[in-house]
Amino acid sequence: MKNPFLPLYRAIEKKIILRADPRLLNAVAVAKNGNAPSSQLNYEAETMQRQTLKEWTQAIMLATDPENPDKTALHALYKNLMLDNHLASIIDSRILFCQRSPFKIVNENGDENEDLSWLFERTWFEEFVRLVLMKRFEGAKLIELFDINPETQELAEVDEIPMPFFNASKGLITKTPGDNKGWPYKEGALKQFYIQVGKDNELGMLAQMAPIILAKKLGFGSWLDYVEKYGVPALFITTDREDDTRLKELFEAASNFKGNGFMVGRGQEKFEIGKADGGNPDNFDKLIERANGEMAKRILGGAGLTDEKAFVGSSEIQFRLAKDRFESDKLLVKNIINEQLFPRLIKISPAYGVLQGHYFDWDNTESQTPKEVADLVNILGQQFELDPEEISQKTGFTILGQKSARAVPTEPADAIKKKSLSEK
Repeated sequence: MKNPFLPLYRAIEKKIILRADPRLLNAVAVAKNGNAPSSQLNYEAETMQRQTLKEWTQAIMLATDPENPDKTALHALYKNLMLDNHLASIIDSRILFCQRSPFKIVNENGDENEDLSWLFERTWFEEFVRLVLMKRFEGAKLIELFDINPETQELAEVDEIPMPFFNASKGLITKTPGDNKGWPYKEGALKQFYIQVGKDNELGMLAQMAPIILAKKLGFGSWLDYVEKYGVPALFITTDREDDTRLKELFEAASNFKGNGFMVGRGQEKFEIGKADGGNPDNFDKLIERANGEMAKRILGGAGLTDEKAFVGSSEIQFRLAKDRFESDKLLVKNIINEQLFPRLIKISPAYGVLQGHYFDWDNTESQTPKEVADLVNILGQQFELDPEEISQKTGFTILGQKSARAVPTEPADAIKKKSLSEK
């Protein structure tokens, strides 16, 4: 006889297994074609609306509401600010320096395991580093580690939960911005699939940089208005007609003159183009240059790296200032990887079990050019025996062996004769 309580037992057993082994929860989600919270959010079409200081103050106020923070307006503001090419470029400079820095996975003794380092030469890891560093600019970030490749059991990609869809203070992922209910990501079964980078109330440096960026946008808009009004000479029409019908015809023709390039008149009508006197538009350039300089100082420590007229000496000094920020970014990424990423990877997939007892570190070994290595070999080779295999690896040249005899250069006979005469 079939046990009537069997379905209940299986349901309880399933819940116990899922709680005991979180990897099974991920396997179930993958089997259902990825049922991660990020795929269930109610996204809406993005609209690039005009942003002003009024929108900035409202966005900050809503995002810092102690009872129910809402970052929807702040998210829209940041999207608008990132349309500035100069801002996007200097942010990329910070991020790309870290992404392009060599790294290694080492054991407790500091020995590198190249097989483990190869595990992170993946597209998802590049994206993970970018999201971690964007915390500097946009505040708290929530990274989802959910999609596992069923064939390799490696992490396939990482996703970002947009800031309007998670409440950091409550630890919830909400289906719609502003909801009070959602998926808890700081505790429970979903905890190991999410990494929050930054404090709950952190807004990033863009919150303070917004006024100068918006001022630059206003300067560009004013410049376009200036060009439209004063960049093209005015058109003057003289006519002896006083009837409204003809005046309306001339008005419509003058309005379309820029697009048509010609005018047709009657009788005594005259058409004259005035002289182009646009004044001095340098004030717009100065405003934009000042704004770019202020942005570069905040993000890179100075404007020398972005100023095309900077001298070599000043650029080197500016790079030293920026390097402190680069090293700070690398330290942030290293700590997040060792403290949060590695423990979560070990739990969500058996492919990363080999990371146990290993740590992420940056490879700060200075690389040398083949010419520098050759010069060093020439100096050390006079007194020491060097390893031909190691020299081949560093220079790229295959060393077959050492020559049996080394030819000793001799002085020409004329030089010896002159030298003997000078000694007398």
